[in-house]
Amino acid sequence: MASVLATAYSICSYLPISVFIGGEGFITANVTILPLIAYLLDFEYALTASVIGGAVMYFTGTSITPIFGPLAVTIPALGAIFGNLTKKSRFAALPLVAAGAVIYLLFSGGTALWLALYIAPVITSILSLKHANLELVNCCVSTAVSELIAMDILTIFLLNFPGYLWIIILPFATYERTVAVFASTLILRGVMKYTKMGSVLQSSKRYKM
Repeated sequence: MASVLATAYSICSYLPISVFIGGEGFITANVTILPLIAYLLDFEYALTASVIGGAVMYFTGTSITPIFGPLAVTIPALGAIFGNLTKKSRFAALPLVAAGAVIYLLFSGGTALWLALYIAPVITSILSLKHANLELVNCCVSTAVSELIAMDILTIFLLNFPGYLWIIILPFATYERTVAVFASTLILRGVMKYTKMGSVLQSSKRYKM
């Protein structure tokens, strides 16, 4: 399964869904695959699949590789790590969210409205306390936003965007994260409902505070 998802991530790196404003690259459909990696695989396999998928993305020069070079591999890796950890603790991604918010406010010079994207996993993690059906959604949201935060941190320190550019990028980033969450949630709902793997995952009690 890890090899299948790593391959899917690599292939989807060729399929752009949005431009990366401020650099010569694209946000691609691989953002919809990363939450699948985080949710369906155990931690070590999720990390391996995300690193392999990211490495293939780098060596083929697709997606965000022209912008971040070899550091592009760290972006899906961090997304998979913190997304996967929400299966053990629904709040696992929040330390990265807090760190990302502090870094953004101190060093980006951009609009505070950007942090609305960071609030999403805070909301889903809290809601999943009372609504068990949102645990899957929380994993998808946490993965997508953790990936975004990793990309934001590299953008802040490597690209040195002017502050005004962040408000221009915000609608695009919102669209990209929405696509990532909705597409991955729909796919995972189908997997959980119609496959043997879904039965196994549903029978395991993986979620804790």
